[in-house]
Amino acid sequence: MKTILAATDFSLPASHGLARAAQLARAHGAALHLLYAPSHGQWSQGSGMFSAYFGDGDTPSLDVDRERLERAGDELARRFRVRAQCHVVPGKAADEIAAFARSREADLVVLAARGMGGLRLRSVGGTALKVLWSSLVPVLLVRKPVEAPYAELLVATDLTERASHVVSAARDMLPKASLTLLHAFRGEFESALALVGAPVESLRLYREEEAQAAAARLEAHWKAIRGDSRRQAQRLLVHGHPVSAVLKAAADLRADLVALGKHAGPRWEELVLGSVVQNLVQQLRTDVLVVP
Repeated sequence: MKTILAATDFSLPASHGLARAAQLARAHGAALHLLYAPSHGQWSQGSGMFSAYFGDGDTPSLDVDRERLERAGDELARRFRVRAQCHVVPGKAADEIAAFARSREADLVVLAARGMGGLRLRSVGGTALKVLWSSLVPVLLVRKPVEAPYAELLVATDLTERASHVVSAARDMLPKASLTLLHAFRGEFESALALVGAPVESLRLYREEEAQAAAARLEAHWKAIRGDSRRQAQRLLVHGHPVSAVLKAAADLRADLVALGKHAGPRWEELVLGSVVQNLVQQLRTDVLVVP
């Protein structure tokens, strides 16, 4: 990981995101960029065609913003011994964050799960969600203050090739954290058997067979990802829906980071049908890494 982008709106939750980005930048020796995208000050960034009517727009306010961001950067330097580059870019926050990440080829975008405008204390803010769905690189949503490096990493996997990329990205980001792979399964014909009134013993035997097959697939999945590495991982197989399985496992393991793969289908499908990721980023009470 060479470049980390951390966005802020100067709220308390955003300060946790900056701190986590600085801690990761220090651990990886990565360049750290801090970005603030205010909605004011856009006149002075345009072609100047309205300057005769509005003067220099909100240039003084932007100077204040830059000083404030630089103070935040100085605090991170004192705390984590990492120097941040500060950028104030007026515009719509989600758009500017995505554009900046592309222009600087960021390897990771870090922001608070809920910023200054969040209406519900534990909900994920609109800016965070927009960045999450548009980003082409992993996005780390931070909820908690930084007390120590991440120690317990939980990765949800559906055993696909796409999920292998999620596991690899999370493992590379946190090479020293304890790693748990979670796979939630249900038999393909389980609902149909229950619907037609199959005997309880038949359902039990069918579920056991599916569990054995799922366990074998999970083991093969991890061996393919691990390769020649000596990295160890706990494999956790759970019967049931992935949302409830991940929520319970995160609580039981006291995971401080949960890694998920972004929904692979079209965005309209995500909005209409919802997804495991969409539900989990709202319901989890810990930090979440979403990998595209």
